[in-house]
Amino acid sequence: MIAVSAQTWLNRWRHLLVKLLSQPSYLLILQLTAVLVVLHEIDTFPWLRVPERLLALAMLFAPRLMRSKGAWIALSTLLVVNNLWHWSLLVNHEYLTTYWVLACTLALYSPDPEKVLAWNGRLLIGLCFLAATIWKFLGGEYLDGSFLHLTFLLDSRLALGAYLLGGVEGDILQQNRLLFDTMQATGSVAPQALQSSPRMAVMSLIVSYWTIFIEAIAALSFLLPRPKRLAQLRYGILLLFIFTTYTVIPVLAFGSLLLIMGLAQCTQDSPGWNAFYLGTLLLLPVWMPLPQAIFGLWSQFVL
Repeated sequence: MIAVSAQTWLNRWRHLLVKLLSQPSYLLILQLTAVLVVLHEIDTFPWLRVPERLLALAMLFAPRLMRSKGAWIALSTLLVVNNLWHWSLLVNHEYLTTYWVLACTLALYSPDPEKVLAWNGRLLIGLCFLAATIWKFLGGEYLDGSFLHLTFLLDSRLALGAYLLGGVEGDILQQNRLLFDTMQATGSVAPQALQSSPRMAVMSLIVSYWTIFIEAIAALSFLLPRPKRLAQLRYGILLLFIFTTYTVIPVLAFGSLLLIMGLAQCTQDSPGWNAFYLGTLLLLPVWMPLPQAIFGLWSQFVL
């Protein structure tokens, strides 16, 4: 019975992927981008984003709107206005989302929208990773591991990594966050040491250099046509970055956007990756938060 149910589920999953990939690839990318706009920050749901969400939702239910240049111009305008109005409060992938929506808009004006989406996706991914790599060298906090060390000790999303990699217990992490919150609330500038471990210091340095390495390699593979072998490996390199980064740091919107831009390219020049990219994207809400959820339950009842 279990084997039959699993086979049925796999058949349905395969049918879904085939159905989605059988339509024009540019239309699939537009649909996925609209879904991203609708669901982005759905847990906080800032009211200022309601107009762009409603428009993207209408586009999903009205095929004519999804292909409408005017609708995409309006969506791009709403995103640009939001970015300009709240520029100091936004995280980097929100700007990248706006760039990508602008690329989708431009694609509709081209006789070959798939080619436009593929070119812009490759360029945006490459420039994004290049800027991230340069920033890490200029800031210096990545080179000595201090940035990730502090982040592991304070960011609740990294509790899983802090425990597994650094051996820092959950109660110590909670005490660190409480101490930091108290210092922020009181404005205290008196130095108070956060609790850590020697292993956490070493692992923070290792993870920092791994991040610099994988981001630099990703930048080169997407931006440079030579060496050809590296360029051919870019789809695997991007997935390696996504799995090794967002399994530990679950940033759903950024991971989804990278997968959409990657999918826009492989539908054009490497269709063998299509189903893998699309399947990873569709299952993102399941596999990305799953390790954190398991760790949360385990730490609650065991630690």
